[in-house]
Amino acid sequence: MSVTEGRLSRADLLKAGAAGAVGLYLAGSARAAPFGVEGTTLNWLTWSDHYANDQLKAVNKAIALQGRPTLFSDNADAYLKIKQTGSQFDIVSADGLWVPKYLHDGLTVSLDLSSLPVSKQLYPLARQFPFWKDGSNYMAYPFSWSTVQIYYNPKYVKTKPDSWQAILDKKYKGKISLENIPTDMMAIAGRATGAKKPYGMNTAQIARAKAYLEDLKPNVLKLASQNNEVIRALADGSAWIGITNLGTDDRVKDAGGPVVKAAYPKEGTVGFIDSENMVKASKHRDVFEQFINTTEQAPWIAKNFITNGRPLFNEKAFKILVNQGHGDRARRLLYNQPQLALKMTIKGPAGNEQAYVDAFNEVFGA
Repeated sequence: MSVTEGRLSRADLLKAGAAGAVGLYLAGSARAAPFGVEGTTLNWLTWSDHYANDQLKAVNKAIALQGRPTLFSDNADAYLKIKQTGSQFDIVSADGLWVPKYLHDGLTVSLDLSSLPVSKQLYPLARQFPFWKDGSNYMAYPFSWSTVQIYYNPKYVKTKPDSWQAILDKKYKGKISLENIPTDMMAIAGRATGAKKPYGMNTAQIARAKAYLEDLKPNVLKLASQNNEVIRALADGSAWIGITNLGTDDRVKDAGGPVVKAAYPKEGTVGFIDSENMVKASKHRDVFEQFINTTEQAPWIAKNFITNGRPLFNEKAFKILVNQGHGDRARRLLYNQPQLALKMTIKGPAGNEQAYVDAFNEVFGA
């Protein structure tokens, strides 16, 4: 069954009562805003699919907290930036096993997740990841998840590329778009070359992964800084293949592009469980929870899903999507099956992070 799919408009949300819910919540948040937060800016190191500009404007209007995003591609780059910049950033987005690394290295602090009313909107599973527990606290606020797979345009790619080896074919020269994420692309290359622990490769396995990327390089159109660049390349036809998140087929369609299909490599892949983290050196830790509690409300998360495709952990947002007529789309993209996130090889720091980054940069240039 197909569904008429597009971005949720303000009219759509009002029709479902969602926008009204946001307005009522924000009005309540504004009344509850602590004294002295007016004009506070929270510097947020994140990815482009973690926010929308209208969302940030509405939150600022309601509680006088302005989120100011700075974008990054690779978790390793973000980690280094937080380590080097002290109190410059207040919030950092992070994937999977990067979250405990931040905390254990003294760069972030955990929180009492139950103290945030918005956390009750999350799937129970997302509040119980064992790798994010810090005693009675939780290391981060859960956001979204996805596997990373191949998407291809069947007009040009006649044989389904169900293997990482398939995309090395010379007929795809300059036709593959992927993000500039050294650690994770090395892990994918590890999967392609038989590594059982793609984030814990030894020297020989790293060398094989590097050789794979050297073979892949002629086929790479460009290294994208964010996944929306991969979407644009698939939509305008400059790329025939993209290596990216769940929901790419819908996003390309929404962008006026061609039909693209997903292919799941038989060697396996990697995936992310991402989050928002409170930076320890931040001068605004006292308002972190209020910002998250307002920004992560279900109507915004439902809208984020339609825009960015991959599943998120807000269960209330799934119910909004169902009520709005997007239930088939959400189910197809596994929104209501968060337990599948725990079956992935979850992104995290490499055992020898520098060796991974060096190998990637020796192929693609620093």
